[in-house]
Amino acid sequence: MKKIWRNTIITWLAGLTACVVIGLIIGQLLGVLLLYVLGSLYWQLYQLYQFHYWLRHSGRAAPPEASGIWGEVFDAVYRLHKKQRKSKRRMRQALTRIESSTTALKEGVIMADNQGNLEWWNNSAAHFLGLMRPVDRGQVITNIVRSPEFFRYFSQKRFGEPLIIKSPAKDGVYLEIQTTLYDKNDHLIFVRDVTRLHLLEQMRKDFVANASHELKTPLTVIKGYLETLDMFKDSLPKSMQKGIVNMSEQSERMEQLIEDLLLLSRLESDDKREENQWHRVSDFVQSVTNATEAILNDKHTLIVNIPVEARLYGSYKELYSVFSNLIVNAIKYSPDGGDITIKWESSEFNGVFSVKDSGLGIDPRYIPRLTERFFRVDKGRGSKTGGTGLGLAIVKHVLLHHDAKLQIRSEPGQGSTFSCHFPASRTRTDNIPAITSHSETPSNVQE
Repeated sequence: MKKIWRNTIITWLAGLTACVVIGLIIGQLLGVLLLYVLGSLYWQLYQLYQFHYWLRHSGRAAPPEASGIWGEVFDAVYRLHKKQRKSKRRMRQALTRIESSTTALKEGVIMADNQGNLEWWNNSAAHFLGLMRPVDRGQVITNIVRSPEFFRYFSQKRFGEPLIIKSPAKDGVYLEIQTTLYDKNDHLIFVRDVTRLHLLEQMRKDFVANASHELKTPLTVIKGYLETLDMFKDSLPKSMQKGIVNMSEQSERMEQLIEDLLLLSRLESDDKREENQWHRVSDFVQSVTNATEAILNDKHTLIVNIPVEARLYGSYKELYSVFSNLIVNAIKYSPDGGDITIKWESSEFNGVFSVKDSGLGIDPRYIPRLTERFFRVDKGRGSKTGGTGLGLAIVKHVLLHHDAKLQIRSEPGQGSTFSCHFPASRTRTDNIPAITSHSETPSNVQE
């Protein structure tokens, strides 16, 4: 490059020197210099014209013949063009392969911008949701998938958990939708056919509900005979008396298990749900503590800090089951003499009901599984405490119905804190002074 510029400058200076000599010889120095400058300017403008014309009309063809610095410019730009064309070709091939592979997927894939406007989708997504090209391109996805559940899921950005809805285009088909945000909050949406899994889950729910109903009748008969035997227990041998007591205890536990299974079935099916109303949070806690006082020994201290003005919107029976399960669990799994703190805190964003105990604590690796049915950290603990293993599963489903979430914080040896986070739309505060009460409550209640 330096050599070309050096030769160009030397050539131009040589021409200028020749013009000076000729001008001095003929006595027209200024005229000759003017002609030389005008000629050089014309040549440069001509080369610039050729360069512009080649870029506009023949950029892919070989550049025009030129020498000197202009020839080097033409060649450099031509090499850049060839390199750019190769890069575009490779990128086009890669995009074609990606599009072909996503088109072949059985799962639907949808790309939408940060406003939810459709940009691209594969054939499976079109099949599941009834999308049509090019009519639906640029349309907001909530205008295409007209489902209240999907509208809440998408508009409120509840992308932490997948959503299952009925297909708007295929009867009897259930779809699982999972959304991921990328780049500038653009949406990458995956759609999967989960009809078979949904039907299996529905069969499981129906089996549990039907089996629970069928078990109630023979259990009622067994309990009736046990109650009759209990009336004549004193006249029986001690070995038989002990058997009757054990059978009565186990029948009570089985009855509680069946009731919990039926409650879970109702929560999962959304059938016969109680109408939502505003309730005092303190009323729930007072009812739970009243129900436990009569059957517990004075071994635990309940520290209740519930503002009287705190209100919660929902089903009374369902919310009562949440508060009851959390408080009773804290009592059962806390050592004698332990403190249990029940608290309500509210802000402009949410309301939080929490129960903190001073029990043995839970290993963090088990916390994600605590809301599973029948899961226990200690497999032998159910028979000792009389629990069914369904309490936290019930809590989870009730909170889902109330747009709330359960948070569990625990460390071995430092107790546990169970917190229910309710959205601001379901909480309210009335201007009544708060109260704080303390009461002694014992520790052997059924879950």
